[in-house]
Amino acid sequence: MERPEPDLLRVTEVAERTGTTRSVVRNWIDRGLLPVAARPGHVRRRRQWVRWADVRAFGELYYAGKPRPAWLDEPEG
Repeated sequence: MERPEPDLLRVTEVAERTGTTRSVVRNWIDRGLLPVAARPGHVRRRRQWVRWADVRAFGELYYAGKPRPAWLDEPEG
């Protein structure tokens, strides 16, 4: 499927970039910690898109006072 907007990532891509799993990312989404930017098709959990800027903002809050993951210090892009 084509990316709806250039700054959107699939759940799998977020998991890869954050060093977690798709299940962890979906858990963040289900708990309302990470917003879904677009959900074309509405086929269950498929095709969820997340903005990387939202992932980084979430990470700043989530990891406050905890060991900081390397992906938070990587340059944008």
